[in-house]
Amino acid sequence: MTDLARSLSISAVVDGAGLSHQTFHNTYPGNSRSGGSGGKEAFVADLLDNLTVNYTGTTPIDPPAGLRDAAAPVSALFEDLTSGLMRRRLVATLLASDHDGARKAVTPEFERLDADLRTMVGRAIQAQGGSVRRPLSLTSLSTALGALLDGYALREMLTPGSVATSEVAEAVTSILRWAVDPVHSDRNSTEPDPVDVLDDAASLRPDLEADVIAATEALFLDNGYFLVTLADIAAAAKIRVEDLRRLFPSKVDIIVAALKPEFDRVLRLRRADERLGVEPAIALQRTLIAVGEFVIDNRAMSTGMLLALSFEQFQQPSTITTVMENLYLPAAVVPILERGRETGVFSDEAPTIEAAVMLTNNVLFRCLTRPTESAIDVADGVLRLLMPGISTRTP
Repeated sequence: MTDLARSLSISAVVDGAGLSHQTFHNTYPGNSRSGGSGGKEAFVADLLDNLTVNYTGTTPIDPPAGLRDAAAPVSALFEDLTSGLMRRRLVATLLASDHDGARKAVTPEFERLDADLRTMVGRAIQAQGGSVRRPLSLTSLSTALGALLDGYALREMLTPGSVATSEVAEAVTSILRWAVDPVHSDRNSTEPDPVDVLDDAASLRPDLEADVIAATEALFLDNGYFLVTLADIAAAAKIRVEDLRRLFPSKVDIIVAALKPEFDRVLRLRRADERLGVEPAIALQRTLIAVGEFVIDNRAMSTGMLLALSFEQFQQPSTITTVMENLYLPAAVVPILERGRETGVFSDEAPTIEAAVMLTNNVLFRCLTRPTESAIDVADGVLRLLMPGISTRTP
């Protein structure tokens, strides 16, 4: 701070701000030369305490259809770095290296960029329907890509034109292609790394349940559903296991908490179509697309839901009850099928619930096993195969 104060010209500051010297000295009275703490050094201390990198965040995009699409937002972040963000990060790092106030001021922005990059990488992994290949984890992979971007951006700053955005995209695509294990072939159970658990103040976090859900989703991405324990989740969310059990007695309860608001949206859209009198065949297509979007946008949790239903029903029968009461996908289309049968659009050769289960199960499986297909592609494919057995006439 002393070096910065010595090198800073107050005349340049007030001229740049369009102020007078008197205004500056009224705001920061005193003179540090006489042994006080006012004047220029008080201004510098205030400046460092309010230091900012001006990181504005990344623009949300649709889920990537492939690894090349996944590399696009990373390439955009590289362009942000080379256009000035990298220079600001370097300056902030230098100023914050020996000043607690500056460090506290810029740390949230640094953490936000890391979180955004982690989200980008996580969405790419979800789009492939796989998990991170050992010995990497989602965090270590995103950290490696972040370091790669920083290095590329620094080189481009020093030697403009040496790194093209397309080269960054190719490098990221190659790394993701190696790092994503599409069939979870190398999963080996390991003990969670020791993590310092926060004190009682942790329970006062603004949204502790959301923190648990985010930690669970990241762990599912890294390890798959079966190898994640409540102890792993508690460690990742930095709460005690007993506190986690009070919030969520099981992994299934976490999945339900994460997915229910999203599934409620599917039901709300279907009810709106019903009130507006949308023709049953069109309403069915729209609802299946909404179900597909629900699965694709929540791929890790949806995979966990499917695995829980498939395997844990024998160990914990209550699993079936919990999921059925909150996330029963066929419930989204049963009213549409019933309305279509009443109007003669759909046949009644099979029980309504059986037809609903067949439709939604096929959407669920196809979304999870064909990560390059959009929700529209999935719905169209399912209806192309199953609609002849449901309709009494071509819709």
